[in-house]
Amino acid sequence: MNTLLDKKSGRVPPWCCLQLAAYSLIDSPVEFEEEGHLYTADGRRLESVTGILKAEGFIDDQWFTEGARERGSFVHLATHLDDMGELDEESLDPVIVPYLEAWRRFKRESGFVVERSEVPGMSSTYLYAGTPDVIGHFPTGNLKRGAVELHNDGTYRLVPYTDRQDVALWLSVLAVHNWKKNNLRRG
Repeated sequence: MNTLLDKKSGRVPPWCCLQLAAYSLIDSPVEFEEEGHLYTADGRRLESVTGILKAEGFIDDQWFTEGARERGSFVHLATHLDDMGELDEESLDPVIVPYLEAWRRFKRESGFVVERSEVPGMSSTYLYAGTPDVIGHFPTGNLKRGAVELHNDGTYRLVPYTDRQDVALWLSVLAVHNWKKNNLRRG
């Protein structure tokens, strides 16, 4: 069974369950431009999962510092490159190393095997896009979605998402978002 995991360099926020529920409905490739973080399919721009969650007030990034945002990006990049066997460890900032060690420890201790990492995709049914952190599998168990807190002391914590209502809740958020976009005029 495939498992979607989100990696967080710090505490897992409550909205992460919705993010992963949205990613679980991704079923098609999409074109992605890193600059501007733009997703397109057949020339049509698609909204991102994160953008929708921000627009609907689930993600309040006013509390995120630029340093924390940058650290999170570097942790994602380091763990992704490590998963792909392409990491130059000598180039790592020492601040990132404990997070990488936590990710490696998680994989070693849980047996989690990464099959895909940072592959953009879209929901062809609901027309939104996103980039799941990792898709893989555990040797035993049937966890479909979860988040892994990576800590600056080299430890980790797995947060499983097992509520069957998460996908229905995500679809409700998406429906409200689309209704507002189509029916409420701004300005």
